[in-house]
Amino acid sequence: MPRRTVSPRCGTPSRSTVSVKTAPQCSPDVSAIPDVRAGALILHGFTSTPESMRSVADAVTAAGYEVELPLLPGHGTQWEDLAATPAEAVWEAVAQAYDRLGARCEVVVPVGLSMGGALALWIAAKRNSAGVVVINPGLRLKLGTGRLARVLARIRPTIASIAGDIAKPDVTEEAYPVTPLRAVGELDRVFAQARAALPTLANAGTPVLMLRSPIDNVVGSTSANLLKRMVPQTHEAILRRSRHVAPLDHDSELVGRRTTQFIASAVTAE
Repeated sequence: MPRRTVSPRCGTPSRSTVSVKTAPQCSPDVSAIPDVRAGALILHGFTSTPESMRSVADAVTAAGYEVELPLLPGHGTQWEDLAATPAEAVWEAVAQAYDRLGARCEVVVPVGLSMGGALALWIAAKRNSAGVVVINPGLRLKLGTGRLARVLARIRPTIASIAGDIAKPDVTEEAYPVTPLRAVGELDRVFAQARAALPTLANAGTPVLMLRSPIDNVVGSTSANLLKRMVPQTHEAILRRSRHVAPLDHDSELVGRRTTQFIASAVTAE
């Protein structure tokens, strides 16, 4: 997508994508932001729905940017649909959402949680984004998990749900009550493609903001360490009061604020 100057305030909230080439360090003066139309492509996690990222979308919209918040293929219906969804369908949906946003905004920043973080890194590398925000991103399953899941799926279609890793009491994540094993095999492919995209981001100097919970019962620290090692310009901010689904947790406001600050810095860099 060609880089042009556009305004960060783009009217009616919709869907968006952003690119960045300098790492944001603090909240920029909004009055100094150039007239740049910008938006965020916001991607939810595995087995979940856009509701897990609604607070982030609301914060981005309130800051005057456009938002694309797609329901990813196989999600939001029944687990059997996710089991039947290939990784290719998810990649295509993400690319289409990015391009819809890119048709309206000159600056598009992918923002993703967990699997959505992997997809955000992948599309940021594909589209040469100005930057990318990831929240407790997943990049690697335990060795052999994907292959084993494909085999076991023939005799045991599902395992326990991975949803709901939230420290805040009385908060429920909208997600499937079980995890389809065939889909775990496809998730392994999504993670592999994201890992393959990391050298592109590193070589381009694409700024990455990683918001990470120190206690994460879903992805742990392996993926975060991999991202920092392979993309050295990654800036890490710790969400000390939250677990995996941080946008629904105690640090929800902080996640939204840091995301909008990052987008504003991306706009300024353009």
